[in-house]
Amino acid sequence: MKSIITAIAAGTVLSFVGQASALTLSGDVNMVFAPASVQQNDRTNNNRALLFTEQTNSTLASSMNVDAFLPGTYDASAAAAGRTLAAGRTVTSYFLHADVSDNAVTPTRMSGSITFNDKILGVIFGNFSVSDALVGAAGTAYETQGGHGLDLSDPNGDSFRISNNRMRLDFNFNVSGITDQVRIITAGNAPLAVQENPIPEPVTPALLAMGLGSLALRRRHTA
Repeated sequence: MKSIITAIAAGTVLSFVGQASALTLSGDVNMVFAPASVQQNDRTNNNRALLFTEQTNSTLASSMNVDAFLPGTYDASAAAAGRTLAAGRTVTSYFLHADVSDNAVTPTRMSGSITFNDKILGVIFGNFSVSDALVGAAGTAYETQGGHGLDLSDPNGDSFRISNNRMRLDFNFNVSGITDQVRIITAGNAPLAVQENPIPEPVTPALLAMGLGSLALRRRHTA
């Protein structure tokens, strides 16, 4: 099994404060704003994968499946175990997109890492249709053709790793002919409930007695 950590050791580490929490990127990955399209050949870069924030602290309108969530390396030697994120959960979503132009020398290797401020709840690399509708970026056109996720069946193909603390994703893509794409779902921060009309604190017997005594004293002085 090829190590994806070694592949990014020489990468430049950069920190970004984006639309969500602060991110630290290393290796062959750039942070961008949500593009108009991530369909094949619409947003190409022959050297780097592109990462963008889709939705920040959004509430899932319905349940959503993720393909992997446990710490570990996912490649041809390891099967991914998914789970379902329940409706009503607050999440932040990111999209990692790699696509090279038709004149690029393929296959093209891209490796890097992304460190988040919130725990990774799940990674989607297979069927994107449901999550595109739930957590996709407004105004971004997503790929509708199959096969644009990751190919984990090839020993020389794609791989990724979720760190033990679930705060970092390492990736190793073999981009050739079709886009490599991953959606990362992290824990969001639910907004605090605002109490517009707070209920007054109850009056204790001691405070009530003090108020009545003060009123009686003022009446005696007035008389």
